[in-house]
Amino acid sequence: MSPELLFALSLVLALVLGFTTKVNTGYFAIMLAFINGVFVYGFAVKKIATMWPIYLFLMLFIVTLFYGFAIANGTLVKVAEKIIYKSRNHPAALPFVLFFICMFFAGTGAGAPATFAFISPLVMTVCIRSQISRVLAVVLIFTGATIGSQFPFSVGGMIVAQVADSTVSPGMGQIYCLNVLANCFVSMTIFFLVSYFVLKGYKTPVVAIDKPDPFTPIQKKTLYIILTVLIFIIVPAVLKEFFPGVKPIMSLAKLCDVTVVCAFGIILCLLFRVGNEKEAVSKIPFAIIIMVCSMGMLISLAVQAGLVQNISNWVSANVTSAAAPFILLTAAGIMSFFAATLGVVIPTLALLVPSLADATGVSTVLLYSLIAVAGFYTGSSPFSTCGAMALAGINDEQESNRLFKKLLLLPVASMIFLWISLATGLLRVWI
Repeated sequence: MSPELLFALSLVLALVLGFTTKVNTGYFAIMLAFINGVFVYGFAVKKIATMWPIYLFLMLFIVTLFYGFAIANGTLVKVAEKIIYKSRNHPAALPFVLFFICMFFAGTGAGAPATFAFISPLVMTVCIRSQISRVLAVVLIFTGATIGSQFPFSVGGMIVAQVADSTVSPGMGQIYCLNVLANCFVSMTIFFLVSYFVLKGYKTPVVAIDKPDPFTPIQKKTLYIILTVLIFIIVPAVLKEFFPGVKPIMSLAKLCDVTVVCAFGIILCLLFRVGNEKEAVSKIPFAIIIMVCSMGMLISLAVQAGLVQNISNWVSANVTSAAAPFILLTAAGIMSFFAATLGVVIPTLALLVPSLADATGVSTVLLYSLIAVAGFYTGSSPFSTCGAMALAGINDEQESNRLFKKLLLLPVASMIFLWISLATGLLRVWI
């Protein structure tokens, strides 16, 4: 059996088993990696085990553990509540405030999944009380959180960069990450603005919001620690770009990797007693981390078995330069209805990028961005975490059912918007 066919069958089987049994798809991916590797490709078990992406796992574990302290002690939610309270007398601006809150929360490093879980209920409550369209609420949550999650030091951005490094262009992950961020920011901001006017967000009435409690001493300490970590992540990286030939700065930038800095941040959180370690660990999205790393293991096996070369030959003979971006965009959008974007869609379709680029002459940066952006747009689906959390925040069953039907159409509208954006050049290479 050819590597690509075996990989496709394994991927479909893992997704079907995960969907029907409600078990994390990643566990089935691990099982299939070992079965295929041993019985089909003749690899040793230890060789297959080395395909587990250890750095990606360690990076996601450390970063999400660090932000787990801020989530567990309520610091980030308190920041969101205070910002909402400050904007209470400007109702037409409230959707924008909520949009930027979601972006901020995800952009601090917590990522989109944490934003959906911890901020969605707060946002939906505010939207219900202020009579903001529930569909607009979902749009501002998933667009804001997705943009924030693509910052280089947030969970989504780190995964995007790591996958690009390992499958598309080694050493260029940050460039790909920044282009995905730029395309997400531009397209999703416009999508939010269009939704704001179509759904009459400007008619939001004045809403009564209770004044939040002041920050506790522990929450203040947490904010200082987060600020310190962000400074050591951002400043050396910026200095490296402005002074590329200065060795001390280059050495500092290498040391101030997000994984290293967040590891020091964890120590600070523990030393200053800002939270309970067990509670912080409980906020780590282990299900997502396992899915991402397990799919990476299955993909690595297929790559070593010759998948890339076979795909390259097929693409060269069958795909035109004009059709390639639209095909990849549509494939990512469709796959994201049934599979996780970060864990399955991006790692899988990224394998096609080098072949498509060689065969069609289209930029690898653009093709990779299209995969990521199209996958993220289905975050508005009622089957996604964002859509599900939005529905969970509505107590009225009839209203929840109406929103469910509307959310089924929202991803379709998103895909049409993406096709138009690609055709008009809105989705492009920015860096």
